[in-house]
Amino acid sequence: MKYLKRTITTIVLGINLVSYAQKTTHSEFKKESIQQSYIGHSPTKHHEVALEVIRASKAWIVNFNKGNSQACVDVYDQKAIMSAMPVGIKKGITEISEFWTSFIKSGASNLIYTNVSIEVVNETTAFLSANWSMNIGRGIIYTEKWEKKNGKWLFTYDNFEVLEKFESPQKNDTNPVGSHIVIEDVIKASIEWTNGFNSGKSNIPGEGYSENATLNPIPFPTTNGKDNIQGFWTKLIRDGAQNLIYHNPIFTAKTDKSATLSSHWSMNIGEGKIYQEKWEFINNKWLLTYDEFEVIKQY
Repeated sequence: MKYLKRTITTIVLGINLVSYAQKTTHSEFKKESIQQSYIGHSPTKHHEVALEVIRASKAWIVNFNKGNSQACVDVYDQKAIMSAMPVGIKKGITEISEFWTSFIKSGASNLIYTNVSIEVVNETTAFLSANWSMNIGRGIIYTEKWEKKNGKWLFTYDNFEVLEKFESPQKNDTNPVGSHIVIEDVIKASIEWTNGFNSGKSNIPGEGYSENATLNPIPFPTTNGKDNIQGFWTKLIRDGAQNLIYHNPIFTAKTDKSATLSSHWSMNIGEGKIYQEKWEFINNKWLLTYDEFEVIKQY
C-alpha cells in the first residue's frame, strides 16, 4: 500500500512538472516570438551592400579590359586563394599577381560577365557568380567571395573555370557589365518599393507591379492583377504592418530585361522567406510581374 501511494505521488509530481515546463516553454517562446528578426541593420542595408560589390566588380572588369593588371591584382586580399581551372590553384597575392600579369600580357581581353548573381551574407561579405567570356574563350565563375576590409571590397576567394578555348580570337560587342547594370537597376527599384512600403503610404506598393502581375503570399490566397495586389498591400499596411527588412538577399540577372530576387524578410508582425520576386523592364520601368513569399512566423 505504501509502495502504491509513493508511486501515485511520483506520477502526480511528474505530471505537475511537465505541466509547469510546458507553461514555461510556451511563455518563453511567446516572449521571443514578438521580437522582429533582422533588426540589426536598416531595411535596405543589404541592398546597399550589393550595390557596393557590383560597383567594385564593374571596376575590376573595366581595368582588366584596359590591360591594367596591377589594378586587377590590387583587388585581391594578400592571403586570397584563386582556383583557376584547369590551370590550378594560386595561393597568396604573389602567385595571383603572376597569373593575371602574364595572362593579360598574352592578349586576353574583351572580358564580359553575363547572368550575374550576387548574394549578400552580411555587411562585409558577399558572393558573386556569373558566366564569362573573352576574346580567347568562355567559362563560368562559380564563386567570387568579396569581403570588405578597411573600407575596401576585396577578393578573398575566386573560383572560375575555362569551359572552352577558342581556336582564334573572337570579338563580342556585348556590354561587358550589362548584367551588372540590370542588377543595379533592380536593386534600386526594390529599395524604392521597400521605402514606399515602410513610409506607410498604402498606394505606393501596388505601383511597383505590372498590370497582369501575380502575387502568391503564402498562406494567403493568390492574387492576380495590379489593382487586386494593391488591395492586399493597402489592407496589410492599414492593419499596422511596417518596418519591412530584407536580409541575405540574392539578386540574379536573367536577361537584359529581367531579374529575380529572393531573400529572408521580417517586419513588425512576422517574418518569412521571399522565394522569388521576378522583375521585368516594361515601358521603361522595372516592375514586379511575379511575387511569391511565405509568412513562416507570425508575431
